[in-house]
Amino acid sequence: MKYVLGIVWGTYLVLFLGCSGGKYLELTKEVESSYLENDYTKTLERSEQIIGDVESRGKMASGEVYFFAGASAFELEEYDKSLNYLEKARGQDYYGEEMYYYLARNYRQIDNLSKEIGSLESYLGKYPQGKYIGEMRTRLFQTCLESENFELADELWAGMDSLSRDNVANLEVYLNINRIQEKNELCNTLGKRVLDKDANNESGLMWFGETYFWSAENSYLSQMKAYKQNRTHKQYAILLETFKQVNSDFRKSRDYFLKLHSLYPKPDYASYLANIYTRLEDEEKAAYYKKRAE
Repeated sequence: MKYVLGIVWGTYLVLFLGCSGGKYLELTKEVESSYLENDYTKTLERSEQIIGDVESRGKMASGEVYFFAGASAFELEEYDKSLNYLEKARGQDYYGEEMYYYLARNYRQIDNLSKEIGSLESYLGKYPQGKYIGEMRTRLFQTCLESENFELADELWAGMDSLSRDNVANLEVYLNINRIQEKNELCNTLGKRVLDKDANNESGLMWFGETYFWSAENSYLSQMKAYKQNRTHKQYAILLETFKQVNSDFRKSRDYFLKLHSLYPKPDYASYLANIYTRLEDEEKAAYYKKRAE
């Protein structure tokens, strides 16, 4: 249920400005009741009647009225209008739980990450038991990947309940955060959990595809270099034995990238496949994927 936000204070403002008290009181009651009933079209219409009347007199409406207009405009996907009204509400020193909630969502719509994070952090700080706390904490966690705030990500992850930590979207974010930090063992665990829940997850598939590829590629290059520097029967035997694991890892990587390229046909995935088939000495397929990578 929506919070009753006390817009009655706006009545005194408009009375002071000379607007009809009865007309204003009727409109404000309609604004509040329609908002509580999720009738956002009516809420916005009535709010804008009040705002238009007050602003035509060179004054500002109450923060509550601007908030109702902004929240309703957001629900109607009129994001520019919504943000304009919400910022006017803030300019009137209006703050509240839903105010931060809608501000954060608006800033996300316009891709203003710093202001979105500010609104999310304000909400978490002021309303730790708020009705939107789960959603806001999750979104703040997701922004940690974009802002590369890995310390905060670890803190938020540790504070998540088991259900949130089992959510595939959150697992994927944490996988990518730890991939950047090269925490490989943790990424193996997270990647497996991601794919257990979503076998087609791009981040999970890419993690294992790249892991097996670079394991094979680095071993291949290392042993080839060692053999070139020491062309003995013993070193050649080591090379052949190493190639068994190298080829096994390349095949595992191939399977992940074949699936990735099928689901998400990106040039990067084709490039990996071209390199893999080159190492596996399949020239026809290597040429095919090299062309797909262009």
